[in-house]
Amino acid sequence: MKAKALLAPSAALLALALAAPAWAGGENCKKDGEHATAHKTAHHEKAGHHDKAAKAEAIRHAGWSGFEAEKDAYGNYVVSRVDSGSPAAAAGVRVGDRLVAYQGIALTDENEKAIKAAKKDRSVGARVSYTLARGGAERAVTLTLAEVPETVLARWLAESEAEQVAAAGGG
Repeated sequence: MKAKALLAPSAALLALALAAPAWAGGENCKKDGEHATAHKTAHHEKAGHHDKAAKAEAIRHAGWSGFEAEKDAYGNYVVSRVDSGSPAAAAGVRVGDRLVAYQGIALTDENEKAIKAAKKDRSVGARVSYTLARGGAERAVTLTLAEVPETVLARWLAESEAEQVAAAGGG
């Protein structure tokens, strides 16, 4: 089983944060009058709409590097996807690069808390550095984080929905 890298938001956070925008504001929220107000309030409170929408908005503006990585059989994080036009693509990150460090912190299980702390205040426009290994040599790259594009949010939502269905025994 492939483990998503620490670089991407967790599936649970994505499920909570991204699921609401897909369902909120649908046909059931287009009714008129007093009944609509009561319906919207009950519907949105039941779904946790406001919290989920706020989390989705926070993710959108938290900064996006434009690559994904997976943990290999040896415990290394290896770049599995680089989105064209992304900050990672502009910095020269390639599929197959091994991630060695983030902001100077070695990407190891032992450093998980330190890495999360270093990523806590990420935002659009922030500059972050990675150390990559490619072809036996290490190199540093610096990325300027961008806003998460709508297409990426949609992809994350689709992946999150598929994981929810599978977890519920439907896939």
